[in-house]
Parts: sequence; C-alpha cells; structure tokens
Amino acid sequence: MMKKTLLLLFLPISAMIVAGCDGGTARMAPKETNVLGIAKHEKSNYQPTGPATFAVSTDELYTRKNFQGSKTSLLWGLVTLKDY
Repeated sequence: MMKKTLLLLFLPISAMIVAGCDGGTARMAPKETNVLGIAKHEKSNYQPTGPATFAVSTDELYTRKNFQGSKTSLLWGLVTLKDY
C-alpha cells in the first residue's frame, strides 16, 4: 500500500518537473530585459520613441556600420538610447 501511494505521488511530481524544463529551445523567448523600470533593453525594436523622452541615437555619438536595432530606456523612459 505504501508503494502505491509513493508511486501516485512520484508520477505527478516528476511530470511537473519534466514539463517545466525547456532546455533552451523556446521560440517565443522575450526580447526585452527590464530592471524595475530603471533600465529597459529591447532587442530588434524599431518603434519610434515618444515625445516625452530624450532620444539619443548611437550614430550621433560615434560612427558605426552594423546597427542592431536595439533600444535602451533609462529612468522609466526619460532617456532613450537607440541603435538604429
């Protein structure tokens, strides 16, 4: 009787553990990193910036040929650094 009870507990627990593991093959991985709104980094984001931000483009700071299209917002969107 004890073995059946342990088996009934072990099977659902092991199924939850195995189902929760992805192994790094997720296709819909997030494209942004957010640290409490203080710093937010978005990959492949070509959206225009809003009127309430100080937008700085990386081509204004230095010359470069390979743009990544990322956008980094600092201080809840007050300053935005664009790489496109």
